[in-house]
Amino acid sequence: MLYRAIFTAVCILFLMSGCSLSQVTADQNVQNDQTRHAKLLFFSDNDHMGREVAYYDALLDLKQEFPRQVSNMEILHDKGEWKKEVQTFPCLLLVSGKTVLVKIEGIKDKEKIVERLRRELKR
Repeated sequence: MLYRAIFTAVCILFLMSGCSLSQVTADQNVQNDQTRHAKLLFFSDNDHMGREVAYYDALLDLKQEFPRQVSNMEILHDKGEWKKEVQTFPCLLLVSGKTVLVKIEGIKDKEKIVERLRRELKR
């Protein structure tokens, strides 16, 4: 008897959780699309390896929450087409196409890096 009541409650919970309505504005939809296709670019050089520790620690923390974005991160040693955006090393960009969504460069605390990236990746 107790088993039947628990089973019924679980079934109702699953049905109700799938029946929620959400309304998204066009602007939010575009913003979500940008974040969904966002890519992390990490600019590194051999002269500033000690400054990069906080960045790697932050990325390890974020990988639990955003495994796809962190796993697809590119590590670059040349500024290439991002010369205008990258002034100092290390530099971490969250980009969507050619649009920079987040730019973090120089010496930063792990918490600040996590906070800025998390805020944008959750959008």
